[in-house]
Amino acid sequence: MDWKVFEQFAERIRAEEDIPGVAIGVAHNGEAIYVNGLGTIKAGGTVNVTPDTVFGTASVTKSFTALAIHILAAEGKLSLTDPAVKYLPEAESIPVIRSAEVRHLLSHTTGMPPVRRREDIERFGDHIRYLESLDIEPIGVPGERISYSNDAFLLLGAIIERVSGMDYREFVMERIVRPAGMKRTSFTPPGQGVHSNTAVQYMEKLLPVDWPSLGNYAVGGGIRSTVNDLLLYGRLYTDRAFRESVIGNVDTAEMQEHVAMVDENTFYGHGLMVTPDFGGAVLVHHGGGQPGVSSSFGFLPDRGITVAVLTNRTGVSAEKLMKGAIYTALGRSPEEASVSLPYVQVSPDELKTFTGQYRNDEDPDGFRIDTAEGGLAIRVGEQIDHLGPVGPGQFQNDRTGKLVRFDVRSGVEVAMAFTGLRVYWKD
Repeated sequence: MDWKVFEQFAERIRAEEDIPGVAIGVAHNGEAIYVNGLGTIKAGGTVNVTPDTVFGTASVTKSFTALAIHILAAEGKLSLTDPAVKYLPEAESIPVIRSAEVRHLLSHTTGMPPVRRREDIERFGDHIRYLESLDIEPIGVPGERISYSNDAFLLLGAIIERVSGMDYREFVMERIVRPAGMKRTSFTPPGQGVHSNTAVQYMEKLLPVDWPSLGNYAVGGGIRSTVNDLLLYGRLYTDRAFRESVIGNVDTAEMQEHVAMVDENTFYGHGLMVTPDFGGAVLVHHGGGQPGVSSSFGFLPDRGITVAVLTNRTGVSAEKLMKGAIYTALGRSPEEASVSLPYVQVSPDELKTFTGQYRNDEDPDGFRIDTAEGGLAIRVGEQIDHLGPVGPGQFQNDRTGKLVRFDVRSGVEVAMAFTGLRVYWKD
């Protein structure tokens, strides 16, 4: 394992993407083998990031929520195949939820499309009434199709409260975070800055932002943590004895089922994604993004390896860093983890069919697709990336390695795109 080479790899990405601070942790069988902070807590500052610096984790939180549901299932307090409305009868009034089971909430397969975020709503009952007020057209029946839905996922928090009789946040803290020994992990973050060893969060152009309020979306994105704490969390999935001592006899393998295909080699399970062949190993992972946050957490369940990457800037390559660290832990080059798929030939006329503006109700600004040399260009805000054609209707982002899939109807009309696990409709 050449961690100096990995560090050069990480520092190059940090410089190219102008990331003020990055914390990276790698553990094998519960023992840290590489933990470090790169850059500073504040852009242009002098105090360095450490493995105990607090960052946002964003949607890495979803795995905590999913684990909480599996704890309750292991205790016989609910079943994953129960209808969601068994625990939330008032949600019967939301057609897209009426037939959904708990497992569909966990895997983003309820059929709910992205809807407008309401971070001002802080009570689950109020959020259910908000969803009831919308005219939601399902993208499929439960289990048929994946589309990432924070609004469907947050209903799991309401179910946890109904079944356990505890506040959702307190259940996660009491049953997972504190018993695992995670001392700097919380739903209530400290103030940003060097005084609390908490990273200052930045948007594009290094515009600092405060922590988002989130409201009920804390269920899917509210945990703030450190890489040292996340390495402890990873032991719950890679170390059976540790898991049983912390959360009891919970089968976390159920969270890693191949429920919904994300791309040819990645599936969504329950609050976690699974890549069955990543350098010859099974990689289980999840990332997150919020204003001022890009995060990535992953583990190899059969190798006992856990990696956590936390950064304090929006829209940067945390996943690439995580995968590079995994490859380094496997004794390979971090560069291998981000090799692009081979391009295929696409005619200029076909490329034009994909151009246009794509949006959904959760992301009304969406992104713009235009033709570019050898493929397409995707513009998200001020960030422009090249998309290379790698299959029928499929393009890979040269910078991030992520895929964009287009739904081509009648052979000529492009109606929607799938990226970031979400459905986007073409204007």
